[in-house]
Amino acid sequence: MLADDLSDYLLARSSGHFASLMALINRGCLRAIRTRHERLDTELMDQVNNDAAAEEARCELVSALETGLLTSRPQTRQRRKSA
Repeated sequence: MLADDLSDYLLARSSGHFASLMALINRGCLRAIRTRHERLDTELMDQVNNDAAAEEARCELVSALETGLLTSRPQTRQRRKSA
């Protein structure tokens, strides 16, 4: 769920900082448990408070992710066909 659905979202919310990412995931899990939401998604995660440093850099990262200049997903390589 995190890697497939939320990777770009979490990159933007955490500004690429590991401590911010872990705090955000921890807070999201607690909110999901308390509200019986049962999964992390953008709707739930938008309700989770974030640290100030990560929130400041969020706008630039969101713009880069939306325009395709940046992604957290690995690039897939095309295989060559044997001759």
